[in-house]
Amino acid sequence: MRKFIFLLFVSFSSLVTAQVDYDVLDKYGPPGVIYTTLKSALENVDIAYKIKIEDQVFDPKLLPSFGTLSKVMALQLTRNGITKLPPGFKNLTNLVYFACIGNEITSLPIDFGNLAQLTDLHFHDTKLDSLPFEIAYLNRLQTLEIQNNHVGVFYFPNSIGYLSGLKSLLLYNTPLDTLPASFGEFKKLKSLTLAKCGIKKIPKAVVKIGSLEELVLDNNEISELPKGLFKLKNLKQLSLKNNKLTGIVDSISMLKNLELFDLRGNTFKENDIDILKALLPRCRVLY
Repeated sequence: MRKFIFLLFVSFSSLVTAQVDYDVLDKYGPPGVIYTTLKSALENVDIAYKIKIEDQVFDPKLLPSFGTLSKVMALQLTRNGITKLPPGFKNLTNLVYFACIGNEITSLPIDFGNLAQLTDLHFHDTKLDSLPFEIAYLNRLQTLEIQNNHVGVFYFPNSIGYLSGLKSLLLYNTPLDTLPASFGEFKKLKSLTLAKCGIKKIPKAVVKIGSLEELVLDNNEISELPKGLFKLKNLKQLSLKNNKLTGIVDSISMLKNLELFDLRGNTFKENDIDILKALLPRCRVLY
């Protein structure tokens, strides 16, 4: 019995250790070393598939060689004191995953669209005011995240809706300008989050994205729901926490696949919630 308990403890400890040691870069490219300095990566350009450089200001003497890292597939740059992407970035044509965190990047170069293999793109704590029109050339992009963007207003280019492979789009704590018409052209988008973006009403383009299964619009200033919301036939989760809603449109009953409706932080009468539950008998309503 003691032996069994010991083995169980060892197995559990191993599992915990594996979880702690897991790095998001591990799932990209062949297994191997994650290079943590620019110098070590440049010394091994032929096998530097994964690079994660945190809290290091780049040596100006090394930056001109950045473009030689053409084999890199996963790259994360965190708090490196840069305001623009390193020279030669367009040469990283094997890049699948890229994250820029805590760098005051203000814009992306036009040739960013050359990175045709990108599937995951993340910008956290940057100063982007827009994305280049050429972002539409990233046909394999599946995930796009922009969080805590320290800029007055953020603009999506009119080409954004032409990202034919995009499945998840997240914008958080980033003041948002009006969405371009092409935003409603997404064909594969399953999850859309526009949280804490200063939105006062749900944009018309959003209710045209028929592929949506999850829509999160938390912490905005939305006071009413559009009648066209019923068009989101595939919607399973709808979150409108901490807005200014006081009522619900009857057409909400047409969202037959809705499983979760989160309305916490809004002002409703008890009777309104009862009506909502009657309209959506198979949906879990949080209020």
